[in-house]
Amino acid sequence: MAERHAFAGIGRRIVLATHRRSGTHLTIDLLRRQFEDCASAKRLGESLAELYLNAERLIDPRRPISQRRALALLARAARPIVKTHALPDFAAWQPEHGAFVRELLADADVYSVHRDGRDVLCSLHLYARGFDASARRPLAEFMRQQHEGMSRPAWWANHVLRWRDTPGVRSLAYRDIVADPRGTTLQLGAELGLRAMLREPILPRRLRNVWEARWLRLFSRRPDATTVLGDPRGARQPARWRAAFTPEDRAFFAREAGHALIALGYERDDAWVEQAGTR
Repeated sequence: MAERHAFAGIGRRIVLATHRRSGTHLTIDLLRRQFEDCASAKRLGESLAELYLNAERLIDPRRPISQRRALALLARAARPIVKTHALPDFAAWQPEHGAFVRELLADADVYSVHRDGRDVLCSLHLYARGFDASARRPLAEFMRQQHEGMSRPAWWANHVLRWRDTPGVRSLAYRDIVADPRGTTLQLGAELGLRAMLREPILPRRLRNVWEARWLRLFSRRPDATTVLGDPRGARQPARWRAAFTPEDRAFFAREAGHALIALGYERDDAWVEQAGTR
């Protein structure tokens, strides 16, 4: 089990709870760029992932870290950043790690960072094709695949609404970060009790390809970006859902997750299902 008071001496955490491909790293890098208390450094040669704590690494068999290592990463910043894609109860985790993360969240500022689920699926489709053979299918098939007993749109809706409805969790929309980065930064500063530096540009430039990420790993201690690229080569961009979704896809997404689009303010009703057009 997690040691009692394991987080003594660790600053108040800022936890970003997101579905994959929802602006996680844009938010991480905004915090690191604009708030000195969040700006940790890494050693030369260390991964960009050492600039924050990815909670899933505690249970990742490919590159696991110990709780001791997690605490060491958190100690690198006065207000350390944590990201997780898990559900808010962490029920599927091993008991010792679930207890550790729940203690981590007990004294933290927690944000549910969300993005339009239709954009999420297009981005996730491109990203997952790089490592998951089941994603190397047309988008229509990909969105209908089962994940934890649900379709992918239904899983997105379940994830974002469970975090939104968790007491004490603030909601932050990816589109607001992009549309008004200065206003979002000032809002975050007020909520977190931190002074925003307002460095220009407000948002960091995203990494262009995997080679740039590798260069930063080797030669930079405080890189601006920790981008996880959809396409490691940087050559392809995600499809735009308005062009990629067929009428059948629109109807399917609305049945599975339309309520979440409305609850989060992405749509007022289901009228979008019958609308045509591209962007």
